[in-house]
Amino acid sequence: MSDKVALKIAIDLMHVPSQVRFFRSEPLPDGVALLLGIAAGDEGAEHAAATLTDRSPDIVRRAATFFIEQILFAPNADSYQVLGVSPKASPGELRRNVALLLRWLHPDLDPHGERSIFIGRVTAAWNDLKTPERRAAYDDLRRSAGEKRKSRSGLRGNAKQKKRGGEASRIYRAERAGFLRRVWSVIFDRPLQ
Repeated sequence: MSDKVALKIAIDLMHVPSQVRFFRSEPLPDGVALLLGIAAGDEGAEHAAATLTDRSPDIVRRAATFFIEQILFAPNADSYQVLGVSPKASPGELRRNVALLLRWLHPDLDPHGERSIFIGRVTAAWNDLKTPERRAAYDDLRRSAGEKRKSRSGLRGNAKQKKRGGEASRIYRAERAGFLRRVWSVIFDRPLQ
């Protein structure tokens, strides 16, 4: 079941939080909507997740909350990541996730108000993506920012390579590779291709 992927990652991250920085750079896994439902207090989602993982509902709830706070609300998260969707998400998926996030942030589920700091991020992300026109403008902005980053990082990579030789090139490629490829490269001390 694809819902189990995000749930398993959330539980693993809660137990090994040092892996958070690696998952922040990876695409969101399938099943984030289940985590949002759990965090929003959906007892059916919570029960299904507890059954899937053989964990207590409390562990499942804490893992979902940890995933949302650490992955979706990462400092460099774009509006899609904040809402827990991929850039190919339908308008219905966007609306569903916004509703779940706002329910999770509601004072009835957060009586101490600790999560209220995230409300601004969710509403700003929703404002970026709520209409087709705004979404297209946001996508254009992301694309142009991505192209600028690539050109700047290419220049930095060349400067590093001149300064440190081939080692800098290997490190640069490792930074841009996915988590599993980086691990493979480090374990077997092989350059990334």
